Amino acid sequence: MQEYACGFLFSEDRSRVLLIRKRRPAWQAGKLNGVGGKIEPGETPLQAMRREFREEAGVDIADWQQVLRLSGPDWVGHFFRAFGNVGQAYAVTDELLELHKTASLPKDTIPNLQWMIPILLDDEVASGLYAVAVTPSVG
Repeated sequence: MQEYACGFLFSEDRSRVLLIRKRRPAWQAGKLNGVGGKIEPGETPLQAMRREFREEAGVDIADWQQVLRLSGPDWVGHFFRAFGNVGQAYAVTDELLELHKTASLPKDTIPNLQWMIPILLDDEVASGLYAVAVTPSVG
């Protein structure tokens, strides 16, 4: 079972989100996604989120908040949000960082971000008032 951490840094006014232009893995190449990667042995999801963001965006953010957990047959994804100065981040790797309006994400964004970004911005979901469960369709 492989676990991943993925984070979205939003501007304080929630109008913009920092995304990364992926070069790998192959299925994400050329698309925009949140910043993140694999959770290493011995790491918590939060520790992995801090490390991945520092390694890919050059900024250490301590106040990530996990909002969503999704899983498949052989993977688990932990999705985080934070609010702050999106302009302080810079590309540390060969994958470029881009700022985009949260209300109109580009068409080359990973498709699930179209519904995930609104969930991450929803304070009631983030506070735990609602649980979001994703189940596969049958038949």
